[in-house]
Amino acid sequence: MIPEGMRDVLPAEAGSLQLLADTLRSRFSAYGYGPVRTPTLEFAETFEALDDDTLRAGYRVFDDRGRVLLLRTDMTVPIARLAATRCREKPLPLRFSYVADSYRLPAPNRREDGQFTQAGVELLGAGSAAADAELVVLLCDALRATGLRDFKVALGTVAFHASLVDGLRLPEDQAEAALDALAERDYPLLESILSNAGVDAEAVVALQRAIALGGGDEALSQARRLAGRTGGIHVLDRLDEVGDLVEDAGFGDFIELDVGLTPDIDYYTGLLIEAYAPEAGFPLATGGRYDDLLSQHGWDIPGAGFAISLDRLHAALEHEGLQPVGRTALHVAGGFDEPELCADLREAGYDVAAVPAGAQDLPLPSLVHEDGGWVLSLPDRPPVRGSLRDLRKELGLA
Repeated sequence: MIPEGMRDVLPAEAGSLQLLADTLRSRFSAYGYGPVRTPTLEFAETFEALDDDTLRAGYRVFDDRGRVLLLRTDMTVPIARLAATRCREKPLPLRFSYVADSYRLPAPNRREDGQFTQAGVELLGAGSAAADAELVVLLCDALRATGLRDFKVALGTVAFHASLVDGLRLPEDQAEAALDALAERDYPLLESILSNAGVDAEAVVALQRAIALGGGDEALSQARRLAGRTGGIHVLDRLDEVGDLVEDAGFGDFIELDVGLTPDIDYYTGLLIEAYAPEAGFPLATGGRYDDLLSQHGWDIPGAGFAISLDRLHAALEHEGLQPVGRTALHVAGGFDEPELCADLREAGYDVAAVPAGAQDLPLPSLVHEDGGWVLSLPDRPPVRGSLRDLRKELGLA
């Protein structure tokens, strides 16, 4: 038995996930994002200070001084802490990447549960539309590099809904409650909040229409009409600019603008990113702009990033028949008794799994000692028989 939300991963799948991680690391590096590692355990207050239910829903332990520690529930928060405490003297922008596990208590309404692995990047100290576009381009490039063909990256903005609420001139607590209701697409709660605040019916209807908006030209036109009432057109202009820059970089076919996107974590302040593939129940990747997050640590610089779910990406590739396959070991029956042969094979670049002499039903490729000679079996080829000297050429050892 293992805890709910956890799982074992066997060699074949683990090898495929490692290949995916290596591919993503390579693309992150190509854009100048350097790898960082943060502790698995953080002080609980690092996450609790953000007052976000998803970030707080983690596994807690106590250290020997009675302090509450939390298995990290997210990678962006600890990287923001790392940057603010270790990197203030470094030139901006900072570009960080990671492949790491996070942990959240299982719950039916959350997108990630238990232990999950993400590969992602954070761009800190650059707040322009061009910076947003770099992240979107990198995400498209990274997904394409894995071989995935059928995917889309939706781009939205938290600032659209925020601009509509700002236009109502609500008290701060009611404005926050209205934004939360918008994020949850909770029509009755939103109507109740606005009615209690004395907002007229027309404004209530406008916000309800904003919840229902999605992607496409018609939705964007409606969004512009709604935003025009509150002076929020600049928010949509910014989103258009990001889309144009991504298109200029050659990735326009992969993106769509969707003003109906809502964040799953409260720290987002602007651009929202979601990548998805057909048949996937949840996004392959999520991210966006979080310009207020580092100020929690006393460093007021902008930030943005994204995280790819390795498990979901792996499943999407399997669905397309594109599961990454790792290196296959050459199984050498009697290899325990032929250490020199195994060493030569490994020196030649083979992965070698030594098994006892007389082992049966070996997976391919295999090398078996049989009737005074050796039999080399390779995939999609007839077996080759002969002495080790004869087979050295077949194995690239001649």
